[in-house]
Amino acid sequence: MPLLVDCYNVLRSDLPLRLAGMNEGQLCAALGRSRWAQGGVTVVADGRSKPLGAIQSPVAGVALVYSGMERSADDVIVSRVRESAAARRITVVTDDREIRVAVRACGAKELGTELFAAQLCDDLDRGGPRRQAGRPEVGLLDSESVNAWLDVFGVDRASGQEKD
Repeated sequence: MPLLVDCYNVLRSDLPLRLAGMNEGQLCAALGRSRWAQGGVTVVADGRSKPLGAIQSPVAGVALVYSGMERSADDVIVSRVRESAAARRITVVTDDREIRVAVRACGAKELGTELFAAQLCDDLDRGGPRRQAGRPEVGLLDSESVNAWLDVFGVDRASGQEKD
């Protein structure tokens, strides 16, 4: 599901400590490690890149778009939703009331910055997107489990060879 992020609306909101102080590029990098990374993410920022700021996204799958000096990020977001043939598949992250009303009228979904930030923190704390239900976590076996499997398959612990 495509995600459009109102960059400065998110960055200037009351973010959890985990996300506080992020800039445009860092937000893009965090989104690249989140549940939204596979669906296509566009972070839309006002104006143009700042001195020493990100000119483009540092990660694949997350685009960083500046609105330019003649338009606002709000205008870019609303235009993209209105021009989309699949607006119902788009989710827009913002707390801006005017954007929310406009994109809702086009059938797009909206996600407030507080919930978005909480979900992003959750993904980052877990090391990536949540696993789908029914898919087990896979990890290393403890030594007791390894020894039990070596016994099941008849492998000598010392040599690693099959027991006679």
